Amino acid sequence: MLFVVFVIVGYMLLLVGLAVAAPGIGFTGSLIDLVPGGWRDWAHVPAYGVLAWLVMTGFRLRGWPLSYALFVGVLSTVVFGLWTEVAQGAAPGREASLDDVLHDLLGGMMAGALVLWQHRVSHRVQPILLSRRTNQRDLMKGMLSR
Repeated sequence: MLFVVFVIVGYMLLLVGLAVAAPGIGFTGSLIDLVPGGWRDWAHVPAYGVLAWLVMTGFRLRGWPLSYALFVGVLSTVVFGLWTEVAQGAAPGREASLDDVLHDLLGGMMAGALVLWQHRVSHRVQPILLSRRTNQRDLMKGMLSR
């Protein structure tokens, strides 16, 4: 479980580093320059979607109910996105944007939809897999003793 926490915190530090980096200056600034200007706002959707998915998966691994994990995962992603926008507004050459926070929310909601879909598919497939194992065991009874 500690590994999951390190992955989430490491990813959050990467996002903060990219948020406060001045374009064209340093390593993270050169990373920002790789993304075309029109795509930068929309890059928040997958970036914060991955963060939300990591947070929700971490909560699910801790045994949280699905509804709590979804709600807290999306909420924590949006709050983190808001604070990175505040930090970005204080960085030289960068400005805060409400559109970025809305893109963060969209990414978190898409990750929530993915986690919900994963949960439903796994609960639909699990009984089928169990019945296959049971049928194979029943079919193999007495075969090893011959």
